[in-house]
Amino acid sequence: MPDSLPFDGMRFRPLTVGDLPLLGRWLSHGGALEWYSFGVPPTAEEVARKYLPRILGDEPVHGHILELAGANAGYFQSYLLEDFPDHPAVPGADRAAGIDFFLAEEYAGRGLGPRAIRAYVQEAVFAQPGVFECWADPDPRNLRSVRALQRAGFSPVTKTAAEDAILMRIPRDEAVRGRGAA
Repeated sequence: MPDSLPFDGMRFRPLTVGDLPLLGRWLSHGGALEWYSFGVPPTAEEVARKYLPRILGDEPVHGHILELAGANAGYFQSYLLEDFPDHPAVPGADRAAGIDFFLAEEYAGRGLGPRAIRAYVQEAVFAQPGVFECWADPDPRNLRSVRALQRAGFSPVTKTAAEDAILMRIPRDEAVRGRGAA
């Protein structure tokens, strides 16, 4: 994957050690606190323990910072579902990827989400050879995320058994065609 991925005025650059304090701030406020940190602000040590292995390549999760006009605007990550056998995606999702994301609070609710999701899926996820579909699993109460994914072209497939996530999917051909343009 290239070091940065330009798309529609956006750029996704790899997460670095220098981004850990920024990530910690984001995870301590707004939607990232509520949906990503589950209401508990993480310590700097917890952020480093979770994200440093991803930065160093010790985990199969690829973290990126979304930049918009040179400003840090959010965090996106992707991974192959085969690397996480306990992921709730529908069984048989062969060569599928998953994504997770959040926007910095000052960028949330401004229409950026669907464009950024679509750009990330097109330029990062489907740039990986052999990935034919992408999944997301937002909490059904996180209506902002669910709606952004739908506007980016993801379709709800089912809820998890515990009904704590909606499994949503977009195939490569629909993402590349630009289905769900925001």
